[in-house]
Amino acid sequence: MKMEADVVIVGTGVGGLFSALSLPRDQKIIMITKSDLESSDSFLAQGGICMLHDKDDYDSYFEDTMKAGHYENRKESVDLMIRSSREIIHDLIGYGVDFQKQETDESGNEAADNGGEKAEIQDIYAFTREGAHSRPRILFHADITGKEITSKLLAQVKQLSNVTLLEYTTMTDIIVENDECKGILAQDKDGNEFEIHAENTIWASGGIGGRYKHSTNFPHLTGDALTISEKHGIRLEHLDYVQIHPTTLYSKKPGRRFLISESVRGEGAVLLNSKKERFVNELLPRDVVAEAIFKQMEKDQTDYVYEDLRPIGKEEIASHFPHIVEHCKEKGYDVFKEPIPVVPAQHYFMGGIKVDYDSHTSMKHLYAIGETACNGVHGKNRLASNSLLESLVFAKRAAKRIEKSLKERAHYMFDQTTLKLNVDPLIISALKEDITSEDVSTNSVMPFSKTGVVDLICKEDGIICGLQIFERTFELLDEACDVEFFASDGDHVEKGQLLGRVKGDVRILLSGERVALNYLQRMSGIATYTANVQEYLKDSSIRLLDTRKTTPNNRIFEKYAVRVGGGHNHRYNLSDGVLLKDNHIGAAGGVKEAIMLAKEYAPFVRKIEIEVENMEMVKEAVEAGADIIMLDNMDDDMLKEAIAYIDYRAEIEVSGNVTKENIARLTNLGVDYVSSGALTHSAPILDLSLKNLHVI
Repeated sequence: MKMEADVVIVGTGVGGLFSALSLPRDQKIIMITKSDLESSDSFLAQGGICMLHDKDDYDSYFEDTMKAGHYENRKESVDLMIRSSREIIHDLIGYGVDFQKQETDESGNEAADNGGEKAEIQDIYAFTREGAHSRPRILFHADITGKEITSKLLAQVKQLSNVTLLEYTTMTDIIVENDECKGILAQDKDGNEFEIHAENTIWASGGIGGRYKHSTNFPHLTGDALTISEKHGIRLEHLDYVQIHPTTLYSKKPGRRFLISESVRGEGAVLLNSKKERFVNELLPRDVVAEAIFKQMEKDQTDYVYEDLRPIGKEEIASHFPHIVEHCKEKGYDVFKEPIPVVPAQHYFMGGIKVDYDSHTSMKHLYAIGETACNGVHGKNRLASNSLLESLVFAKRAAKRIEKSLKERAHYMFDQTTLKLNVDPLIISALKEDITSEDVSTNSVMPFSKTGVVDLICKEDGIICGLQIFERTFELLDEACDVEFFASDGDHVEKGQLLGRVKGDVRILLSGERVALNYLQRMSGIATYTANVQEYLKDSSIRLLDTRKTTPNNRIFEKYAVRVGGGHNHRYNLSDGVLLKDNHIGAAGGVKEAIMLAKEYAPFVRKIEIEVENMEMVKEAVEAGADIIMLDNMDDDMLKEAIAYIDYRAEIEVSGNVTKENIARLTNLGVDYVSSGALTHSAPILDLSLKNLHVI
């Protein structure tokens, strides 16, 4: 049997579900799971999900994550996760996830109503703290946060007509053609093998707990994607980075261990030895606490230690951890009266299939997300409650990467032909302008070649645009330059964000710096300004257009930037189309004459557009049969009169001194296009810099 899809997703945990929800609705998606839909580790997550509490929390959140990971984390991945956290939480709330709300805010005032437009998440929801966190920043739903999130996402996916869900289906291999992944081989519960062909494949197949005797994971999670990766030479990373959770309920029976959430200790529970004495700081990172427990068990010659929940308080235990209370009761333990026996168990896998910042593996069209992937967020040890967030952030990035690859739009990337013929000469000319004979400053301090690295840093909020041109500038100076980006054209970026890193000959980095930044800052500024203007038109059908009021020899870059910002291009140059302006009309002898002459000369496939300034010209343009009438520099009363007169007999464009400050007045007039020269001639740059250059 053979099935066809645009995207096949292996796994139905939060990563797989969120990627399906984030992909375009015109994509045919097949999702498979090895067991039933609810048997994923995402359902088992108890504690919660992290979120950047506020801007002041960034540094401490970053440091907490790095410290827990023994500073072996990829800093760029950590940065992406933290900066994306609030957006992800907003997404989850939009999908119906019900996080615990607070009764009062941090100042003791009555908490903001959820429906308040200006209410911030931190003003509405309660936050808890877990081990190795320097402050509360974890949202939760009782002690079943994973189930709450995953079940709500699953319910949303089940409503999608473009998604097919297959239970009890196991991936056995991938389909490889020309070193590219083209889908998977699978097997149903009856052992029947079949193929799922797809343009893109996403592995969201979970961890490796099924390979361990004692684990908090479902037993069917056996790292199948890792085995397949080894077979096909797909890059793996840190396979020995396995996290042991310090506290699972002790049992003599083999099989999956019941997790006693990290947040239990975060709220005040303590760990006790056989003499019921504390022996460790319970809020240390998991690996440190687990090691302390193992040492204590060896010292006491016991199979477990004790965890005492009673310091939390009876009311808080009952409200925050009801499912833990109930499970312990079923096993014969009353957490309100006695400590419970706990033991470390395999819990989480920090290594896996190496991926980039968009979750792409070393094989084309193959992505990996969640616990099966290694994007470097966790380093050597995972910070509590980062796993759900990390899965969601990089699931969405994978989906957006696929979406971008599907869009064959000029505004996404210059093709190689355009690059070589039309772009390269302009960049080279700019470099020649900056270096007429030699770079005296650089040659003074760096007479010989040394390899260095420099960071591309954003210095204000905006939309990034021109990364390809930035990279190309260094490539033209030295093909050996290696540029790595942590953002894509069109992304919203924030002050302080690390956008990329350039590695190469230090002399090249210094000599190309200014030209590369000039292009990137200018293009990003135009994209940002365009997006700001477009925001005023978001609820209308008006198309925002640029003009030819561009910087000489920079039109190809500036018009590209307009498209990245959400606008559209008017004519690229005088060969593109017929636009009869005031001087054309004067030369022809009038509006009617200009239109008739254009119709006689121009190919019949070309639309005739004419610029008019008063009602007399409007009437002549309509009578002569103009296709598009540009109403130039008219006041509001004349605009309304002209639009009423045209009455859909021609398309209408409004132009003349249109800026973000006054464009909103045009939204309800019934025009088709608004053109604004300000998009290119008045946009300020987006401040960016290359910093931290050092020799390696």
